[in-house]
Amino acid sequence: MNRPIAIQEAATSPGEVAALASAVTEFQKKLRDAKGYPRINALQQDLHATRQRLAALFGERHGWHLSKSAFSPSVLARHRVFNGRGYHVNPWPRELVDHGYFYRKDRMAAAVASHLYGTFDAAKRKDTEATAAIYGLRVSWPEDFPSWYLPGRTTLIVCTPLAEPAP
Repeated sequence: MNRPIAIQEAATSPGEVAALASAVTEFQKKLRDAKGYPRINALQQDLHATRQRLAALFGERHGWHLSKSAFSPSVLARHRVFNGRGYHVNPWPRELVDHGYFYRKDRMAAAVASHLYGTFDAAKRKDTEATAAIYGLRVSWPEDFPSWYLPGRTTLIVCTPLAEPAP
């Protein structure tokens, strides 16, 4: 569905993103103190829905949509749909993906947004970039969008293919 540009920009306004990231933090605080299955379950569902909304907003900014399934680094590097029924599937290294959200564009793998623990100084960023290059990927650290897994405690990184897709 193509929405007018003004509506797309409004949907990913910094105010909405900040409010949703703040809501994630609030749900996490409430979960720590919650008692009883119904309350805990309701908070977990709200937390999940809020994270999914942030993930969808992030994807919209880039023209991607959330994938219903994960894919391997080689599928992403080649802009493909899948690895041929799972044969020879290579797993994601923890240095690149933890709490990953997988995105597609036109059914093809487009990106993975990951939420990694720790801080990323210049040396750690360089190591992460080197690891990604081994898999045919590049890494970026979005400055205009927060990590939505554990805001303030995880760092959002995005893996995309090194090579542009063939026309």
